[in-house]
Amino acid sequence: MILHSRIYGSGSPILVFHGLFGNGENWISFAREFEKNYQIHLLDMRNHGKSFVSEKMNYDIISQDILKYVYYYELNHPILLGHSMGGKAVMKFSIKYPTIPKKIIILDISPKDYIDFNQKKLIHILKKVDFNIIYIKKDLDLFLKRWISDLKIRYFFSKCTQKQKNGKLCFHFSLSNIEKNYDSLIKEIKNGLYYGPTLFLRGEYSNYILDKDHNDIRKLFPRSKIWTVRKSDHWIHIDNPIDFYEKVNVFLNET
Repeated sequence: MILHSRIYGSGSPILVFHGLFGNGENWISFAREFEKNYQIHLLDMRNHGKSFVSEKMNYDIISQDILKYVYYYELNHPILLGHSMGGKAVMKFSIKYPTIPKKIIILDISPKDYIDFNQKKLIHILKKVDFNIIYIKKDLDLFLKRWISDLKIRYFFSKCTQKQKNGKLCFHFSLSNIEKNYDSLIKEIKNGLYYGPTLFLRGEYSNYILDKDHNDIRKLFPRSKIWTVRKSDHWIHIDNPIDFYEKVNVFLNET
C-alpha cells in the first residue's frame, strides 16, 4: 500500500512528514509557500489522515513506507522534511537509505528518547472523548478544555477530526494503533550515518532540542546545521512561519 498524499507545484520534490496525530493537511500553507519552485508532497503517515490503518508502526516499517512512496512516484533524490515524529521518520529513513535523500530538514526533534514528554498523557485524554455525545468541534474543544489549557493544542485536535458517513465526528488518526505503538515512536534513533546536507531547526522556546543534544545529532548527521527559529515553541512552522520559511529557503538554496 502507498501512503496517501497531496501534491502541489512542480520541480524538485520535497516530501513533508507531519507529527504525531497530524496529517498532510496541516502543511498546506507550507506547500503554497514553496510550490512555485518545488513539487511538494504532503504525506499522511500510516494510521494518520487518509493513509492505511495498521497494527504495526515503528520507524523501520515507516522507512519502508517512504521507500515504496519514492519508488512509486519515481522521485529522484527528494528533499525530506519532517516535524516531530515525522522528523524521526526522516532521520531513520536517511540513515537506512543514505543515497536517496538530496537533503533533509528536521523540525524540533532530536534522535534521543523522549520518555518524559507528555504525548502519553494526551492519548489517555483523547481516549475519554465520546463522539456519541460530542457532535461538533466546538463541543470537542469544551470537553478537552478540562484537561488541556493550551488553546493551540485543542485547536490542533479539533482540526484533526472528520465527519463519517453517518454524520458523526471521529479523529483523523487511529488512536488505538498509535497507543499500541507509542513506545516505538519515542525511542532513540541510532546506528547509522547520513552524510548529506542536514538542517535541524529548533524552536526558541521549545525543549525538544537542547544544547547538550548537539553532539548526539552530529554523530549521526556529521554535516548538520542546527538553527533556531525565533519566537516559536514546538510548532515552529505555525508560531513563526516568516522566520521558518526564511531559514528553510536559505538551506534549500545552499549548494
